[in-house]
Amino acid sequence: MKKIIILFLLIINLAYSNSLGLTKTDIIILKKIKSLTNDTFMKYTLMAIAVKESSVGKNLINNVSKDYGLFQANIKSVIRRQKVQDNIYNRNYFAKKLVYDAGFSTANAIVEIDYWRKIHNDNWIKIWASYNTGWKYKSNTGLDYASSVFDIVKKLKYEYNL
Repeated sequence: MKKIIILFLLIINLAYSNSLGLTKTDIIILKKIKSLTNDTFMKYTLMAIAVKESSVGKNLINNVSKDYGLFQANIKSVIRRQKVQDNIYNRNYFAKKLVYDAGFSTANAIVEIDYWRKIHNDNWIKIWASYNTGWKYKSNTGLDYASSVFDIVKKLKYEYNL
């Protein structure tokens, strides 16, 4: 009977471990992201968005939605934030910068999250929804996104011990 219980627990552990499919390299990157701030919610938000948006850097370019980098920043938002003219040169320049400069990509994500944080008075569900849908944060798409980010945060914290 003990062997059956041990085998059952082992199977359960294997079934739930690494449910996000993270590699050792992903964990290293996520630990680096986590070290960038002392704000617990910001740490987990950045890590979860990196997992959700780019699979921790495996998918840095989305030419359909025009989202780029580790945190999949929308190029229109980046252009607006940089206060430069919206033209093909600047779009290409900042898209490449988001893809090849992790520091710029991370700083951009922090500014975007902080913007929504002020708008939503630290309501993280609304912040996460707005990160994806902007002012349409009450939409099903926004709420589904926020729920997904929350699920990733829980897994990072309790399953991966990050």
